[in-house]
Amino acid sequence: MSLMVKFQTPQFEPANWLPNGHFQTVFASLVMPVPFPNYRREVIELPDGDITAADWVDGEDDKPLLVLIHGMEGSSTSRYARLLMSECEARGWRGVVLHMRSCGGLVNRHKTFYHAGFYQDIQYFIEEFLPARNIAGPCFLAGVSLGGSQVAHYLAKGSPKGHVNASVMISTPLDLGASADFLNTWLSQQYVIRFRRTLLAKYKKKAVLLKGHVMLEDLARARTFWDLDNSATAPIHGFKDAVHYYREMSAKNCLQDIQVPTLYLASRDDPFVPEDSMPDRQVQNGNFTSLLTRHGGHVGFVDHYGQSWMTPTVFKYFSSFEV
Repeated sequence: MSLMVKFQTPQFEPANWLPNGHFQTVFASLVMPVPFPNYRREVIELPDGDITAADWVDGEDDKPLLVLIHGMEGSSTSRYARLLMSECEARGWRGVVLHMRSCGGLVNRHKTFYHAGFYQDIQYFIEEFLPARNIAGPCFLAGVSLGGSQVAHYLAKGSPKGHVNASVMISTPLDLGASADFLNTWLSQQYVIRFRRTLLAKYKKKAVLLKGHVMLEDLARARTFWDLDNSATAPIHGFKDAVHYYREMSAKNCLQDIQVPTLYLASRDDPFVPEDSMPDRQVQNGNFTSLLTRHGGHVGFVDHYGQSWMTPTVFKYFSSFEV
């Protein structure tokens, strides 16, 4: 019997005034009115001597905890993070945005940052940090975009059973090379330029540590994700080049090994993720379910009222696993 029989998919009526995935993406990430949760920041010392930031939303001790992993160059201030954490506040749930290293305004100590397959900080936080704090009760895990890739690697390679009740991956690129190719168009290159700007600022701050590992000139000229990853992500994190990185770290390699109930939520018109790389029925894993909408863009899912359909859908899914 399926582990997800209690979950009934809410109907999605996308905003007809957002005619394609780009409009959905931009409205949801830059325009949609979203409240700011009452965050409480904690700087976490990691086992290897590095640091990262966790922004907490306090709730009731007997309510579930939602651990959120943001997307590339995102943070707790990203609109999707604020949506999900504000919903935690409204429900009395506990919530936390666990930042990737170097994100959230905190410069980490090591030369390494993060990549699509780096899941060790998630594993430490869930399997060691939370138990040491006696934080118990249902724990749900959500990953957005690149954060969903890290979540997939953790769920397949870590020990989530007994720690994570269920998980959601939202607008996650599962084939990194396919997404890099898909973004190699004039309009999509605008997203690359935005990422390049924030990455370049970080690398300049850590130029001494990174000396010999990244050519800032190459990064400054990057126009595609292939350029970004060849000039920075791959060499900094020990990969030969972008081809090696994409081959080894694409989350599609992990889906069959995911150990807890997981929902993959994506839109077929996502400007970051080509539709033919999205899993539909081909994943042979009873823990894994795909929910693909026709419209919604990248982490958009704006309904005809101008509100997020993603948020109630995610919480409806998680609520079906509440003890």
